[in-house]
Amino acid sequence: MTQRKRIRLTAALAALGVSFALMGCGNDQSAKRASATIKDLSSMAVGKLGGKGKAAPPVDPRVSIETTMKEIPGVPLQFVMQEKTSAYAVTSIYGQNGSVVTWVGADRKTTSLDRGMLTATRGFGNDLMSVEDGGAVRLIRTKQAGTVTKTYRFLDGLERTTRLTMTCAIIPGETQSVTSGDISTSARVVRETCQTATGGFSFANTYWIDAGGRMVQSVQWASVEIGQLVFRRLR
Repeated sequence: MTQRKRIRLTAALAALGVSFALMGCGNDQSAKRASATIKDLSSMAVGKLGGKGKAAPPVDPRVSIETTMKEIPGVPLQFVMQEKTSAYAVTSIYGQNGSVVTWVGADRKTTSLDRGMLTATRGFGNDLMSVEDGGAVRLIRTKQAGTVTKTYRFLDGLERTTRLTMTCAIIPGETQSVTSGDISTSARVVRETCQTATGGFSFANTYWIDAGGRMVQSVQWASVEIGQLVFRRLR
């Protein structure tokens, strides 16, 4: 994608008002997210925007998704929601380096995914800088069980890089239907449970993989500060 086209896409997204918006959220997100539909995600994200003591009308992600797909046809789009805050965006492809695709929203926050697996964030604060996946992507896309060692690198508040090594168990599960945007398919649920060597810290990721090995939906941990990100491919 050319720089000019990137700028046009970002401007179009901004004009449609689908940049990350801080929303009120409930405490039941973790229970909902593993099998959430777009309708469920909308109920999690809709809230009141603060501003000069006056509440803004609720914003439904489904409206942003439908409008963006109409206004920006023919390009890949992905819905992203930060579970902690219920902030959401409809993102487009900013660039690609090998198998890693970087997606950008109107506010220029980016997420980079290697065949669907999150490898980096930018613009969130205390960002995920990189991930060494230890073979996790291959196992997940081929829906195989296994155990890998993953290394996460982060940027802390003092602009220093820190490292976290996790042992991750990957287990394929049931098949579910996934419908979002132009995508309607059956996908195998693959769960990944990661913990430190001491067992003192752990998190879980969930991936939905279709018959072609495409990751059509996922819930992935980004960092302690950012928390879990929900991804839904729209086109």
